[in-house]
Parts: sequence; C-alpha cells; structure tokens
Amino acid sequence: MERKENSGYMKGFIPFIIAAAVLSLCGGFTAAVPANVVTDWGLDSGATTWITLAYSLGAAAMAPIMGKLGDVLGRRTTILLSMIIYGGGQLLIALCPEGGFIPILVFRFLVGLGAAGIAPVVMAYIMTEFPQEKLGKGFAIYMFTSCGMVVFGPTVGGIIMTFTGWRPVMWICVACCVIALLLCFAMIGKDEGPKKTLAGFDFAGAVFVLVFFSMVLSIPTFGQNSGWTAVPTLICVALGVVSLLILLAIEKKAENPILNGKFMARKRFILPVVVLFLSQGLLQSCMTNIIMFSIYTTGDRTLSGIATSVMYIGMALGTIVIGPMADKKEPRGVAGIALVFVAAGAALQMLFSANTPLVLMCFSLFLIGLGLGGNGTIFMKVVLSGLDRAAAGSGSGTYNVFRDMSAPFGVAVFVPLFSSGIASGTAELMAGGAEEAAATIQACVSSLHTTALVQVISVIIGIVICFMLPKIYEDRKKANQ
Repeated sequence: MERKENSGYMKGFIPFIIAAAVLSLCGGFTAAVPANVVTDWGLDSGATTWITLAYSLGAAAMAPIMGKLGDVLGRRTTILLSMIIYGGGQLLIALCPEGGFIPILVFRFLVGLGAAGIAPVVMAYIMTEFPQEKLGKGFAIYMFTSCGMVVFGPTVGGIIMTFTGWRPVMWICVACCVIALLLCFAMIGKDEGPKKTLAGFDFAGAVFVLVFFSMVLSIPTFGQNSGWTAVPTLICVALGVVSLLILLAIEKKAENPILNGKFMARKRFILPVVVLFLSQGLLQSCMTNIIMFSIYTTGDRTLSGIATSVMYIGMALGTIVIGPMADKKEPRGVAGIALVFVAAGAALQMLFSANTPLVLMCFSLFLIGLGLGGNGTIFMKVVLSGLDRAAAGSGSGTYNVFRDMSAPFGVAVFVPLFSSGIASGTAELMAGGAEEAAATIQACVSSLHTTALVQVISVIIGIVICFMLPKIYEDRKKANQ
C-alpha cells in the first residue's frame, strides 16, 4: 500500500527539527557536566565513567523500546512525553544536592530516556512523511542540524561553567526544553493511524532488550574498574548471555517484535554496525576524555569546550562534504577513506603533553569529527540499500538502535580505560615519591597516549572491514543488465 504524498512535509517537519536541535544543543551544553561534577564534589576520577554511563543506559538501552512506543502511541504523544522526561531530568540534576552521586545517576538516566524517545520519532517522521526521493535531504537536514547545534554547546557551556559553575548550564537546558515542548505542543497535529493502546505490545521483549543492552554497555565499565574476572563483571556477562538467549526466543515468537531479526541478519547491516562499534564511540569518548585531560593538566574549563566545538564543526562538514560522495562512488571506499581521518585525529593525541597547544587539540578533534560525520550518512545508505520500501521504516529504526548503541559502547570502553589509567598511574608515581599534583598530570598524559593507541588500532580494523562491504553500484549494474 502506497503512502499518501504529503505536500506540507517541510512545514510539518519544523517542530520535529526544533526538538532535535534542542536535544543536540543541550547535549553540547552538558558535555562537560560529568567531569565538572566529579571535580567540584571531590569524587574519584572514575565517577565520570558512571555518570556518563547512566545517560548512555537511558539513551541507548531504551532506544528500541521508546521507538516502538512511538509506533503505538503516535509521534505527537511520544515526543511530548519524551521532552517532558528529558527536561525533567535536567531540572532534577540542577536541583541535585551536593555530593548526591546516586541521585545524579538516576537523573542522568532520565535525561537519556528522554533522548531515546526524541531521536526515533524525528527519523520516523522523515521516513513516513518525506517523499521517497527526498529521504536523503531529510536525513541530511536532521544530521546537519544536530551537528550544527552541538557546535555551540561545549564552548558556551564551558565559558559559563568557568564563571558560574555547572548548575546554571542545567537551568539553561531546562528553559530550552520548556520552549521546545510548548512549540511541539502547538505545532504538531494529532496522529492518524496509531492504536494509542499498549494492547499487544511486546512487553517481554522490551524487558530483555533493556537488560541485554544494559549489560553490553556495563561489561566494559565493570571490567576496567573492577577487573575482568571480578564478580560484578562476570555477573554482567552472565546476565548478558542469558538475556540475549531469552530475547532471541521471545522475538522469534512475537507478532510485532521490537527488534527485526530478519533485517539484522543481512551482511549490509552487520558489517556497518561492527565498524560503528569500533569507531563511532570516539565521538563521545574523545569529548569526555579531552575535557578531563584539560581540567587535570591546565585547570582551564574553556579550552576543551572550544576543541569539542571544533570537532562538531568537522562532523557537520563531514556530513555535507564526505557523505554525499557515496552517491557517486562506492560507499565502502568512501567510508574507508573517512576513517583514515578518524585514525589520524586519534593518532595526534599520542603527541599531547601537559602543555598541548589549543590548535593541536582542535585539529585532532576536527579530523575525528570530519570522518565520523561522513560515515554517519554513508552507513545509513549501505544499510538501507536494496531494502524493500515497505520495510524501510522498521529497518531504519532497527539500525538506529545499534547506531545509537555504538557511541555509548565506545564511551564504556575508552572513558574507563582513560580514567582508570589516571588512577593507577597516579598511585604508582606517588608511591615512587612524586607529589600528587605532578603525578596526576603525568599519569593523565600517559593514560591519554595509551587510550589513543587503542583507538587507532580499533579504527584501522574498522577500515579493513569497510572494504569488505558489498558493492552497491556494482549490484545495480548487474541488475540492469
């Protein structure tokens, strides 16, 4: 059944792109909040990992569930509810009492939960309301807006935090969310089609989706903080395996499963997802690690904000410069070249010292953003190529789950690798007679070098896998012969 042509699709897209813009803007504003909270409250450096992970659990583990709720409850209900949760979480963080480590973890999860409901709804609008020949334009607008809005956040947020602390930044985010909520409420019309009832919803699948993806994200964090053979790590592994087996059995029998297994079995899905897990995590992890690095080595909270903004400028350029190259050239070649920029940016971090100039820091993150921004649209093209139009909505939704998972997974690996390296390195140097301040700076530099080396190796593996992707245009030529 063909869908009706919506002549007013661009006008209807306005409130959704506003919600996406606010989501990205607030994400940029609060990028340095975990590191600043840890510093201001005198917590162990490893606490940054847990605060970051709390958001990731909500944003990634809940993404498939919130996306499915959007199909049931409708886009308007889902985006309004998600915006309330997202803004409410920001408000609770702003009001969090000094030293309230556990509460702030809960509030960060709520912020992630709200984000998990907004992004899929925006993508669903593009897939269902934009003309088929305009889908690329829709996704380009969405990604460019997201990248462009994040550009302002880290720099402005860093400047505000330098003079006033991190709480005023949270209040700014609350105000932005309230404005976006009112605009969405006024501009988004009632949905047509959704059942608006949870009868028949895959609740069992939702539970085990949450458990499985939560364990996937938690295993690296527990492994690097508690030890890979420690009881908490082994419990996460066991729960992850058991929940996966149960999830596969449930989704196989479900009439309307949350995860589309047939779509995920395609080579065009598996390989891009593997590359994303190897590389996309550098976006958030480098941002978090550079913020921590700057605070520990210089005490300046604005330098890292500027560098992070430059990274998102690179990402925005990659989206509109590198990404479209895959419309003419084989995507696998363009994707491999894009990752070369990412590897170069990560490698530059092995040259960082306690007195690293801002220009080198910016250039490193710019290259990482440039490559990852290009691959964001390239992999979408690879995954959806050859997919039946009737399955495009569920297919893009399923891919979006794993795409969103890749960044938090990288954070769960690279952030604790960096923070645990600081802790162990500082303790070792102090045992050798070094003063705490000097030991911390030296350990911070050394840990960043180690983390950067691991990141480079991961990206190189990703480059190799890129060239194993199917040739899209070759397949089309054969089909036309």
